[in-house]
Amino acid sequence: MASDPYKRRLARLEARREVLHGGGGDNPDGRLGPFRMGRGGGFLLVGAIIAAIVTIGSIAWDKQAVKLATGPNPEDAHQVQLGRSVYFAHCAYCHGDSLEGKADWQLTYARGGRPPTPLDAEGGASLRSDQALFDIVKQGGQPFSPSGYRNDMPAFAQKLSDAEIWAVIAYMQKSWPVDILAEQKALNRR
Repeated sequence: MASDPYKRRLARLEARREVLHGGGGDNPDGRLGPFRMGRGGGFLLVGAIIAAIVTIGSIAWDKQAVKLATGPNPEDAHQVQLGRSVYFAHCAYCHGDSLEGKADWQLTYARGGRPPTPLDAEGGASLRSDQALFDIVKQGGQPFSPSGYRNDMPAFAQKLSDAEIWAVIAYMQKSWPVDILAEQKALNRR
């Protein structure tokens, strides 16, 4: 018996079954490990797979909608989250982690221009339409400044997509109080 390879393998499998299942006869079909599940377990597994597919599809759909955005929507959590990520990667260095701008932003440098302005409700961003904010981010601040004024705001047309720019604006607007946001949205209707 000990010299038969088939019987030795069978004995090893039986010993493994006893270790895994405590030696009781609770596994009549002989399946081992995670594949041992009854009819209810199979339904549970199929349900979990379907739920995962639906969740992944929903996330992909929302991300695609953000990519196709043609304006800021501070109520869209996915757009605001994208805007937050882009803001911290490209804007926070100058405009601050809390949209607060640089200290003394209202003073003028000796060489001309000013420090980066706040983008929260205290700064001038809330006094511009959505399209004006978009154009300033995309083309830089200089084209929108008075003649002879030096504006150091760089253009992001080559670095950010339109959807990312709209997302940054949505992130900024999410921090504004409701009344300030309503006044700013009224500028879009003019």
